[in-house]
Amino acid sequence: MSDTLQIALRHYQAGAFDEALSAIGPLVTPQAKPVLQLLLIAAQCCAKTSRHAAAASYYGRAAEVGGDKKAMLRALQAEMLAQADEILPALSEARKAVKTLDFDRNSLATFRNFLNHALCLDERLMEDQAFLDRLRRGDPRYLAAEQYLENLAWCADESINAKMRFGADKGLFFTQASREERRSRPHQFADKIRVGYLSNDFSDQHPTMLLFQGVLMAHDPERVEVTLFCYTDDAMIKGDSGIRASYPRIVRIGHLDDEAAADLIRAEGIDVLVDLKGHTKGVRISLINRGLAPIQVAYLGYPGSANGIDCDYVIGDQIVLPDSSKPHYHEKFCLMPESYQANDDKFRPLPPPSTRKAQGLPEDRLVFGAFNGLRKITPLTAELWAEVLRRVDNSVLWMMCQGDFARENLVRWMEREGVTRERIVFTGPARYPDHLARLPVADIGLDSFPYNGHTTTSDQLWAGLPVPTYVGSHFASRVSASLLTALDLPELVARDQQGYVDLTVRLANDHAWRADIRRRTADNRRQAPLFDTVRFTRHLETAYEMMVARAKAGLEPDHISVPALPR
Repeated sequence: MSDTLQIALRHYQAGAFDEALSAIGPLVTPQAKPVLQLLLIAAQCCAKTSRHAAAASYYGRAAEVGGDKKAMLRALQAEMLAQADEILPALSEARKAVKTLDFDRNSLATFRNFLNHALCLDERLMEDQAFLDRLRRGDPRYLAAEQYLENLAWCADESINAKMRFGADKGLFFTQASREERRSRPHQFADKIRVGYLSNDFSDQHPTMLLFQGVLMAHDPERVEVTLFCYTDDAMIKGDSGIRASYPRIVRIGHLDDEAAADLIRAEGIDVLVDLKGHTKGVRISLINRGLAPIQVAYLGYPGSANGIDCDYVIGDQIVLPDSSKPHYHEKFCLMPESYQANDDKFRPLPPPSTRKAQGLPEDRLVFGAFNGLRKITPLTAELWAEVLRRVDNSVLWMMCQGDFARENLVRWMEREGVTRERIVFTGPARYPDHLARLPVADIGLDSFPYNGHTTTSDQLWAGLPVPTYVGSHFASRVSASLLTALDLPELVARDQQGYVDLTVRLANDHAWRADIRRRTADNRRQAPLFDTVRFTRHLETAYEMMVARAKAGLEPDHISVPALPR
């Protein structure tokens, strides 16, 4: 068997997965009792070649002989079952993985992720409460168990968000000493501010660039010199429709390790380095924390304090970052005068509206549209939507949701809350122009809580669809309020949850007011600050100038408020 194992390993390492499977095939038949390593090779070969059901079977067999790795292997089995669209067995195996040990971070994350995407609302409510109780007790295992973006999606307590420590055990986080070392490095500021943007999202198909690419191209070359430090993968770049070619100077760093990338960026003499990622997929924490510029700024990608990432400032506004939030951020606040969110008024499409017939919607009912991702559809969100639907009889919920299992879970939950099955119409993802075209078909957009729609709300407002909301208790739950205020529609912002329900019901039942709001939503697209890209860009440049002025004067970073240009 040893020779067979070595042969299989050589094939696997060479990427010859079929050959590796052939080599060990007789030793991993259902009748055989193979060793753990053989089962793992078989599972990984199947996973690499998208044979997910077979991979799940091998991981399940490995779990039976896996010893202290049993929980991890059951979690992998669950992930493969989900890839094979076997959602119910996947959820069952994820539950088993969680119960295998008192605590296993990866198994817990897999289980909670499945609950979210399968819309198991009752179970999620209980699991969230149990998780929250442990966070409030300061259990270090749970403070490090959940990725930051996942935590924001359901926990709107900023004092807890600030304590999350996912990844701290890897030694990547900045220290006060490393921050002081970065700030004390000799640096020569130029007449024009040299701004570097760091991201792996530089493609016109990514949600961040759908918002921000207009700003990149609206920068005043007399005020700032812009460089994009890009580690976007080739597949995303190939999917770009061509706008990327008009971006400012791009320096590719994806092929460089952190040390080499840091040397390259420092050699550019960047004055202000803007991380567009925060704790989102692909962030290079170790690179940022090596110290790339005398001023480092967090913006747009992550709606909160980026724990452990060395940024001097976080860009927000007075709604998403009120004074009460300051104790929960290590960054200083840079407050934009209107909304913090950039929006592209040049390249963002605005196609003719679709029709209800084309979308499979009734002509004679009020349509509530819901287009946020499933992880944002928390029990709180569902409860608020259900109350709105109960109070607006002649209405339907038009919801973006894929997967029969998740759809059926939501329908059954809503039925129990008094909303009948025929009042729910599901839809799936669409090409971006087609998505924007379908949005105005709805009468009112439904927000999600505590994590609001961000690009999703912006898209709806751009398409002329009003989205009522209320002001929440952390950055992510205040974004829609920020956008509506900058669109000159503050009357669509309620103070609390009950106020949100009452406001949404009133908007649904008052036809004349709704017609006026929809007209103003469309008209303000070209008049209010929210979608004025050039105005936003001038404010952003002023923000950079204020940061640099403090640094030139030898002052530590401090909270700053950018003054508004005349309307």
